[in-house]
Amino acid sequence: MADQQRSQLAARLTRPFAGLMATTYRWVDERLGVTDLVHQLLYEAVPRRGAWAYSLGSATLILIVNQIVTGMFLLWTYVPSTTEAWESLNFTERHDEFGAIVRGMHLWGAYVLFVVIGLHMVRTFVSGSYKKPRELNWIVGVVLFLMVLGLGITGAMLPWDQAAYWTATVVTHVIAYFPIFGTQLQEILRGGTQMGPATLTRFFAIHIWLLPAILVPLIGLHLALLRRHGEHGSWVNYEGVEEETEADRAHRMAHAEAPYPALPSDPGYAVPVDLDEFFPSQVFKDSVVSFGLVLLIFVMAVVVGAPLERAANPAALNYVPTPEWFFLPLDQMLVQFPQAWMIPVGVFIVPGIGTTLLILVPFLDRTPGREPWRRPEVMVPGLFVVLFLIFEAMLAVNRLFNL
Repeated sequence: MADQQRSQLAARLTRPFAGLMATTYRWVDERLGVTDLVHQLLYEAVPRRGAWAYSLGSATLILIVNQIVTGMFLLWTYVPSTTEAWESLNFTERHDEFGAIVRGMHLWGAYVLFVVIGLHMVRTFVSGSYKKPRELNWIVGVVLFLMVLGLGITGAMLPWDQAAYWTATVVTHVIAYFPIFGTQLQEILRGGTQMGPATLTRFFAIHIWLLPAILVPLIGLHLALLRRHGEHGSWVNYEGVEEETEADRAHRMAHAEAPYPALPSDPGYAVPVDLDEFFPSQVFKDSVVSFGLVLLIFVMAVVVGAPLERAANPAALNYVPTPEWFFLPLDQMLVQFPQAWMIPVGVFIVPGIGTTLLILVPFLDRTPGREPWRRPEVMVPGLFVVLFLIFEAMLAVNRLFNL
């Protein structure tokens, strides 16, 4: 009896607050359409085939959010000064266990992000998901990948330890070889003709403000294009389409209840063969993959952490900087080019041509099919590039670490 009375009393006490929350929600919903928005986001028809591979896109978004959140926490203790940057991080590593884990998650989150976004692009390339009408989404994805690389290299300079200082020195030295405006661009980034306090401040501003200011709107555009064209495009979503009759195709498209159906590049490719609901089916798969990756990042942050070398010492001329692992192929190519061609060709011409071709993939691939074996014109060069980058990275590891 006493328990029942307590329950009734609790219900009477909380009822006004529940009513207030409901009234507030209705007020907000009438003005913003929250219910309709949530319904559109969750109840969309998505392809059943290849659903686990599609989770790489959601995982990329979650990993970017992880970088933003952990970066915000790091700003509580990090001081962007050549005299205090290393000291602030060293204090965090030695006396702030939570801060050390956050810094480790920021570092390992960046490493995992590079891998996942790379796999996401490979999946899109192999499946032919960049074909009409998804060309613009592919281009935005390539630019996002370049922005992430830029965040990686600028973030590596912020600890202002030996590795960070000499990385900044090498990067700004290479930029001086940029045609026409190279010297001026180097002075802008360094804050003068020599490395100094302004160098760290400017790379900090680029890492914290400039690149994120470009990255976030591009993510919004990428997601908007995804919603417009549908979360599909891979050949596995349309297997059997070519063999179906016109009546079967009309029946399939008529019964595909998708709030945002794909714009067809071909009438047969308007709607996938086998559909599923985004919620809860695809949400579950996305959550499992994203949770597993975040858990991996947390474990690596606790077990390995983030390294911090000795404080920057410009007088240590015998220090040999080692590039981050995602720049190892480029570092190896620089060694292989003749001295006179090393930087102009290895840093600007070859990567520039490669980036241009990557952006133009949807326009260079004029094959009608999406299956990889029907697109040898792009699949064979693509496979060669991937194997070449892996081979160059292995050579760099052997050269730098004597493995």
